[in-house]
Amino acid sequence: MQREVRKGKIQTVLGLIEPSQFGVTLVHEHLMSDGSGWFVEPADAFEKDMAYRPVTPDILWWLTYHRFTNLDDLTCNDEQEAVNEIMHFKLAGGCSVVEMSNIGLGRSPKALARIARRTGLNIVMGSGYYIDSSLPPDMDAKPEDQIVDEIVHDIEEGVDGTGICSGVIGEIGCTWPLTERERKSLRAAARAQKLTGAALNIHPGQHEDSAMQAVRIVEEAGADLTKTTMDHIDRAVRQRENRIALAKTGVFLEYDLFGREGYYPMEHRKIDLPNDHMRINEIMDLMSLGYTKQIVISQDIWNKTQRRTYGGWGYAHLLDNVLPVMRAKGMSAAEIKTIMVDNPARSFVFV
Repeated sequence: MQREVRKGKIQTVLGLIEPSQFGVTLVHEHLMSDGSGWFVEPADAFEKDMAYRPVTPDILWWLTYHRFTNLDDLTCNDEQEAVNEIMHFKLAGGCSVVEMSNIGLGRSPKALARIARRTGLNIVMGSGYYIDSSLPPDMDAKPEDQIVDEIVHDIEEGVDGTGICSGVIGEIGCTWPLTERERKSLRAAARAQKLTGAALNIHPGQHEDSAMQAVRIVEEAGADLTKTTMDHIDRAVRQRENRIALAKTGVFLEYDLFGREGYYPMEHRKIDLPNDHMRINEIMDLMSLGYTKQIVISQDIWNKTQRRTYGGWGYAHLLDNVLPVMRAKGMSAAEIKTIMVDNPARSFVFV
């Protein structure tokens, strides 16, 4: 019965809506989040000092090249700031935001509901578990069946007794090499998708083979790959033949690092991160091969330094800066609508 109520609809933190109400959508963002699971204290004395400083304009020169090394930069928990920042997206023509902060990323259901009411935006909240370093201490002992039940409860009953329900399973965290706890989390997420009909969203590890490895694990566990999205294509799947192979499985390919122009911290892997023009070129290449209906885009803003308040590009970057380049490169209005409106609605609608 629970599944029938949601079928054909999208579930936001304020309730169910019709897919036609979703509109222009950011499919992967963070409004209230805690990314401190990425933090590793530097050994160098100078950098250790910088790691604990608050984010201010005078240290942006250092923060730009140390994205995961400043604790304050990794924490976005000011509700008023979130409202101010995401309103730039709404004023630029945006309608909906998928907030991917789940367990391990500081999920805040009550705050998200308040932000939705204050801004008038549709906000979809995540469920399930993030990467290994952010997992709770009891994760090893927790049976897979229990994780399945937790995700289903988040979707059907609400998170932590709030009655505020998740509308997507994700972002389910993977690292490389994949840990046994992450493997268990992936399987549970796939099983929960099968029970609820929700969309499944996967954060791949930082290795060229991680995305396909995750796809095979969730497929074996019963996932619907046509309702599954692989995140971070623009840092995790850099070889064209691997992008094509991934598209052939039926999953959505998510280019969600728009605004990050060519640099990725060396300590996490030598990644040739593309700039926005290159991202668009890769997307148009996939479109030319017939995969337009499997492309979604976003900005994955989860650092303070990516927000306008601190000198970043902000949540309206796609609408203000990227879409004009897409048009200049020859992408049609219909194709842009497919990527920013139609594909998100089809992805997040319950089946």
